[in-house]
Amino acid sequence: MLVAGVSDVLGFGMVFLPPVQWVLDVATALVLFAVLGFRWPLLIALGIEVVPVLELFPAWTLFVAAMASAEGGRKAMSGER
Repeated sequence: MLVAGVSDVLGFGMVFLPPVQWVLDVATALVLFAVLGFRWPLLIALGIEVVPVLELFPAWTLFVAAMASAEGGRKAMSGER
């Protein structure tokens, strides 16, 4: 969650430097894949971050939070702790 939040904050400051922002987004995706493993929602978040207008949307933070929430819900349904 920390990686996603930092990336979104830094990305917001780089709105006018698209090549730097793309490098940041690819680096963020690679770090999140390394930490969380391959997850399709991370590819969707990367796609959102590449679209010029949607980069202002904190996609990394929201997608990682949604994945954590979904994982917690699955554990609650199966009775795990």
